[in-house]
Amino acid sequence: MCLSKRISLTRSRQLGALCWALILAAGLCARFFPVRGLPFPSRVAIAVALGAAGVVVVCTTLGLFTEKGDERSAENERRTDAALFTLFFLAMGAGLFLLKDGRTFVIGKSELLVIFASVCLAKDLIFLAYERWAS
Repeated sequence: MCLSKRISLTRSRQLGALCWALILAAGLCARFFPVRGLPFPSRVAIAVALGAAGVVVVCTTLGLFTEKGDERSAENERRTDAALFTLFFLAMGAGLFLLKDGRTFVIGKSELLVIFASVCLAKDLIFLAYERWAS
């Protein structure tokens, strides 16, 4: 495959969703299983896979090697952002409702990675759903 060839916007989002799912799975596994206990070749293989996923995520996010979207895809992008904001707004409202009595909610680095990967994966999946089923 020639690197100068452009991929479609939908294919770019599919690749991004796949890589975010890999990053999310790695983040969840790292929270529950000790990575330091794995053999060195396994850790290297995981690091290489996550590094490759990171490169693909950066390329798809920046739109490198991706064709320019049309008006329909721009509208689907706006609808995706609105849906994500609504979901985030509802989650924050639920958090305010459930955290009573002045309790503090602390988010660590690994939790932040999982949240970020979940939001990015949701954005790609919602966009793909709008591309597939929206009129």
